[in-house]
Amino acid sequence: MMYVASAMGLLMACETWCLWRVLDRLGVLTRVEDRLFTLAHSMALLTDTTETCFLAIAGQLEGERPTRSAAPTERATERATRQRRMVVAARRGRSIMDIAVAEQVAESEVRLRLHLAEKAVGVGAAR
Repeated sequence: MMYVASAMGLLMACETWCLWRVLDRLGVLTRVEDRLFTLAHSMALLTDTTETCFLAIAGQLEGERPTRSAAPTERATERATRQRRMVVAARRGRSIMDIAVAEQVAESEVRLRLHLAEKAVGVGAAR
């Protein structure tokens, strides 16, 4: 009788351990399901954003046809004016950092515009 009770106790301990392991694994499964839900939601958001971006780009490409006009556009005029101001400021001895702050652009853009202006002067002198 003692052997039967010991065997039953051992069997109950094994079943309790197995049940504990199953419940532990189900907890991990819940966390995995949460992560998969987050991943699926993120992918849907990324897909929607990408699709919207491509539609916007396609609309811009279809809607904007270059037109030739005698007068330069406002944007081109604004760019030329900004470049002139940068070149004049550089000739007056202002630093690139000061010019960038005044024009609210990056220092690399100031360097590029000054370089392009210098090349344009070189090409104009060669003609």
